[in-house]
Formats: sequence, structure tokens, C-alpha cells
Amino acid sequence: MSDHPKISIISTVYNTGPYLRPAVESILAQTFTDFELLLVDDGSHDGSAAVCDALAQEDARIRVFHQPNGGPAHARNTGLDNARGDYIGMVDSDDLIEPTMFATLYSAVQVDGVRLAACAGDCIDADGKKIEGRMVTIRQGGVRDAQELLLEAFQTGSFYGPLSWNKLFDARLFKEKGIHYDETMLFGDDASVLHRVFEGERCNCLTDVLYHYRTRAGQITTAGFPPRKTDDLRMYWEWLQYFSARPGREEYYDWAVVRYWKIFYQFWCQSDAAGNLPEVRPKFMAHKKHLDAILPDILASKYLPLGEKLRAAAFCASPTLTYGAAAAWGRLHTRKGK
Repeated sequence: MSDHPKISIISTVYNTGPYLRPAVESILAQTFTDFELLLVDDGSHDGSAAVCDALAQEDARIRVFHQPNGGPAHARNTGLDNARGDYIGMVDSDDLIEPTMFATLYSAVQVDGVRLAACAGDCIDADGKKIEGRMVTIRQGGVRDAQELLLEAFQTGSFYGPLSWNKLFDARLFKEKGIHYDETMLFGDDASVLHRVFEGERCNCLTDVLYHYRTRAGQITTAGFPPRKTDDLRMYWEWLQYFSARPGREEYYDWAVVRYWKIFYQFWCQSDAAGNLPEVRPKFMAHKKHLDAILPDILASKYLPLGEKLRAAAFCASPTLTYGAAAAWGRLHTRKGK
């Protein structure tokens, strides 16, 4: 294996069990072969660590790092610190990728003035079957201001921009800008620093579906409403603050305000539906001061209808009463519709 491969692919491993080997095999099957694969075992205790070591014996392109459990961001940073490639890719250790993924992204990132590229993806279940209707897509492909990907996320809720695993990054985007993933984030950790990675950059946005994200029962992304999901509120608040201080990004800020409100209310509803709102409520209330602070901007927004503004105002005044009334109204109309 070359000491200076073109691409370093980072895959963090934590108890991914039977999905680990298929994930690694989909990486090793890439038509683009000049890469190293860094498997960062983040304190697995289900035998995944031994699988990593066995895989490294089978292919010289694999390097394994074992460390005590420190969370996904810490594991990604271990990968970044040890990567030797000119470009960085990331693949979750229970997902699958198309054989042409990195060849396609590498070609896309060679365009003049481009230092990152992205692709579309879909979702698969535990058995590897496609889940219809769940896609990571973009409205408009081509070379774009990278931060426009976050604007689209604010406008539509798209995940195409706020992800690391569907992208190929010039390694200098992390090294020159001194960027590491935020290890205090347990949810959304792969997205929270991307506004800085994207700053001043252009991204070649592809519509090719090259990544297959596996959804498994019990994952923190699928298990009811995990309290750590409130980290997303911190992430969106930091993005909102960032764009509020950037001249010429007023539209970004205005849409970030809208998205922050929608996510806050959506998470509150999801937590109540999951039955753990009393447990998570203190975390919500720690963020509510931010929601209260931007209420004037919510009320002045040209992107929200009047009814949504009134809901936001009532919610800020009393979250419990407002949501309780909305839930009762919904139940009443459900019964009438039967």
C-alpha cells in the first residue's frame, strides 16, 4: 500500500456486528483503488474489534485503530489525524456504497475551483432492502457555492448538505482551516462543523445515488426520540449565529430562523409521541432561551404563514399549553374523520 494514497476513507466502528464486513467489502470493491481505509474501533465490545483486525490481515490498504469509547466525533478525529490521503471520504461501518462511488466523486472534485464533491443516497433496512421514499437528494446539481447546501437544508430540511458521509473532501479543508469534529456532540456530530468546511468553497453536487444508509432498530437515529438528539438544536443555533454575523448572508439567517423554530417544535412533538417528554423537557428548556430570543424574527419572517407565527408566539409563552391544545385538536379531528 502506498504511504501517500489519493483518498483516505474513514470508517468509525462501534458494535456494528454482522454489518461491518459487508460495509468494508463494499469499500474494498471500489473501482478507484488508490485509497487507504482507516477503521477506527471506538471501544466495541461485540467482537467488531476482532473483525477489524481480521479484515486488515486480508487487505493491506486497511489500517486499524483501537481506542476506548469516546463517541463518533472523537473516532472521526482519530481518522482525520492519521489520514495520509489527499482527499477524505467517510463511510459508516454498517452502510453500503456503490462500487463507483469514490471514482465518481474523485472525478467530480478535479473540476477547477472545486475542493469537495457530494452524491445522493438512499436508505436501506437491516436486511439491505431499499426503503421507499427515503432519499438524500438535492434540488439542483452542478458546481455550487458550498454553503448553499446549508441554505437548502434550512429551506427544505434536506440532509444532502449537512452530512459528511456523502462527500469527498480535499484534506486541506480540515488541515488548513484547523477543523476537527466537535467531540461534545453526540448527535449531528458529522454536520456541526460543515459551515466552516464549506466557507469560501465550491462543491460539485451530483445526483447519482451512490451511498446506501442503513437504518437499524435501536440506532440512536431511529429509537424513539433519543435525548441526545437535542444536540441538533445546538447545531442549528450555532449555524444561525454564524450566518447572522456574515454580511451578504441575510437570506441564510432568515431561513435559519425558520428552520430552528420548525425543528424545535417538531422535536417537542416527537418526544411527546415517544413518551419521554418529561425526561427530555429540561434539555428543551435549556435551548428555549434561544427560541425566545429569535421570536421577533420569527414573527417578522416573510417565509412563515400567519398561523405558524401565532403558534410560535403561543408556544414561547407556554409550550405545555400550546402543544396540549394542538394535540387535543388533532385527536378531535382524527375522531371526526373516522
